[in-house]
Amino acid sequence: MATVAAPVTNSPADILKYQNDLVRTGEYFPLGRMKQIAIAPCAGWTPRQDDPFIKKFGRLIDLRNAMLPIAQTRDRSMVLVTSPLLNPAGRVQLPDVPVPDWVPPPLTEEEIAGRVEVDPLTGKERRVLPKLSNREPAMIPQDLRDRTNEQLRGSNFLVFSPVVNVTFQPELDREMQGTAWILSWRYNPADDTHPTLLIDERTGETHFYGGAFEIVRPGGE
Repeated sequence: MATVAAPVTNSPADILKYQNDLVRTGEYFPLGRMKQIAIAPCAGWTPRQDDPFIKKFGRLIDLRNAMLPIAQTRDRSMVLVTSPLLNPAGRVQLPDVPVPDWVPPPLTEEEIAGRVEVDPLTGKERRVLPKLSNREPAMIPQDLRDRTNEQLRGSNFLVFSPVVNVTFQPELDREMQGTAWILSWRYNPADDTHPTLLIDERTGETHFYGGAFEIVRPGGE
């Protein structure tokens, strides 16, 4: 099989085409599945004051149960996202997240002690524990446009920069591991690029562009 030709330039268009070709041909090493993407504040981003999740966590993208597969190029210079960001209905949408600092309501006396009921056949009393009141936290949506710097000119890509770190569940020997690893990102002086996440808001196509990264294992290995 012919290998994918290296990008002609370091422009976003050439790099994204190169990454798409690598994904299409399977020329990569699987890394695992992304769980969270942390993005630092920047001059082009204004946080929503009425969003309690953003107010507490900033530009965090929490993929929850919609984790995306990621991989490395064979030269280990780039991180690839090998599937689009789509919800079960096929729409480009992040999963809802629990309201931060949600506290379940206190249990009622009946929920703690139960209630006494009389068996109509035997006449004997028995203590029955009722169904608990709602213990699930309220959920709120995550909106991509609330987290983006801007839209890439002449495209449908939303820009999220600078990426700080990516939490992911690693895949080793084709098995998912139970511990979380980190992709730690930083500015790359070699090509003067900041680590950037790009998401096409129409198709869900997702890329990492620019910057430099290292893989950090538990314990800082």
